[in-house]
Formats: sequence, structure tokens, C-alpha cells
Amino acid sequence: MNSRQQDFPESLLSRLRWRQRWGNQVPGDHPSLRTGEGGDFAGHRRWQSGEDLQHLDLHVWQRLRQRWIREYRQEADEPLHVILDSAPSLVFGERATALQILRTLLKGVAKKSRVPHREWIIRGKSLETLNPSTLQDPPERVSLSEILPYFPRSLSQGRVIIISDRLTFDELSDWSGSIPIRYLQWWSLLLEEESNPEWTGDLQLTEPGGKFWKSYFNPSLLQQYQQLYRYQFRILQDWLQSRGGFHLKVTAVSSAAHILGELTGSRGPMEVVSG
Repeated sequence: MNSRQQDFPESLLSRLRWRQRWGNQVPGDHPSLRTGEGGDFAGHRRWQSGEDLQHLDLHVWQRLRQRWIREYRQEADEPLHVILDSAPSLVFGERATALQILRTLLKGVAKKSRVPHREWIIRGKSLETLNPSTLQDPPERVSLSEILPYFPRSLSQGRVIIISDRLTFDELSDWSGSIPIRYLQWWSLLLEEESNPEWTGDLQLTEPGGKFWKSYFNPSLLQQYQQLYRYQFRILQDWLQSRGGFHLKVTAVSSAAHILGELTGSRGPMEVVSG
């Protein structure tokens, strides 16, 4: 796949940052973001009652009489780990292009923030460093209960993003094991027909060799699928919330602008700061 770096100019990448966390409601808590210290200027945030007044931006106070604090991003930041949940379906159709967009964006953000960036892929009960050949022929998927206990301890330092197209999470409903991850984000990269199917009526499935099957998609089956879909993702979201994690659904489309909009929307894990 060709690089899509041109979709993310340097001026944009330098303005992207992880959204601040308030309690466990918003993703992206970042312990290396400091107030009133050296490093790269990362933007302003409103002063909160009880905080030290010495970190106020006096220029803003003199000009607007508003209490804002300047924040700086440190060079010695925590690493970003991107884990691909291996399966041939992860690189099927438009999902392959969308995955490349996400990888390019995350790599660019890590580079501009000067943080270590590593890409992994799940293979059996282990994580392997991602390489182009592995992604062209990804291994078959294993159950979450088989891989989560074997995540390496090195993931405890930094932010971890799992990019997956799983649709079932039954094993998590009764799984109480621990994982060595502090800041876990699960990004579901789903085709539109997986997350919001609308098709009913006649259906024809065709093999690459020409063999085909005809069927009829009953509206009642669509309703059953939607109910099962909501139930399965409720399992995942409850499991993540119990561990301080965060879930994001990303539509698998070939538009970098659309994907960026989902990442930086009101519920997205990232934000664009003024610059």
C-alpha cells in the first residue's frame, strides 16, 4: 500500500494531541504533560480550583482576565504501542486502506510528539513486531482469553491501542484476569455494513471463481443482528470501563478526512489544538 502521509500535513500533525482525561470519562490521560515546565508548548487549559496560581499564563490574565494554564509536552514521553488484532478480514476491502490511514496517522503523531512508536501483531499467544509481509498474510485470530494474559510487561509503560474488527466478545463477560496495560484504547475498525447494516431483500454472494449463491435477507434477521451487535459491544465496553479503558468505533472507509473527523470528534481520543 502506498503511504498516505500526504493526507496529514506536518502542520496538522504538530497540532494533534491526546485528549485530556477527567476522571475516567474521556480518553487520553497523559502523565508526561506538565504545567509551567520546559518542553514543547502543547496548548492551554482552564485553571481548576485548588491548582497553584503560579502556573497561570499571565499574558492571558492581563489581556482577558481569564485563568488559563500553559501546558508543555516533555521530550522524555511514554511510548505508543499499536497492536493489530490479526485476521485476514482486517485487511479486507476498504478496511485495508482505513488501517493504513490509521497506522500512518499514529506514526506521524508519535514522531511529532517525539515519543517511541512500536507496531505489533497478535500471533497465537504472543505479540510479534509487525512487518510488511505479516500484514499481507496475517495469521488467524485467537480468542481474547488466550492472548490477553500473555501481553508482555513492557506494555505497562505507555499508551496501547488495539485495532480490531472483532464482532464477538463473549469470552470477556466472565474473564477476570489482569493485563499489564494502564492506558488501553480499543479501536473497532468496522465496515459500514457491519456497524450499521440496512440491506434487506434479495442477496447474491459471488466467489472470485464465478460460483455464486442467491438468498433472501429477511428484515427480522437484520433486527436480530442489530440486537446481537449492541449486546456484544456492550460486553467489550463494560470490560474496558472496568479497567479504565476506552472504546472507539472507526468506520472503515478510504477517506482520511472522515477517519480523522471520527478520531477528533466530541467523543474521539484526540483533539486539534490551536496553533
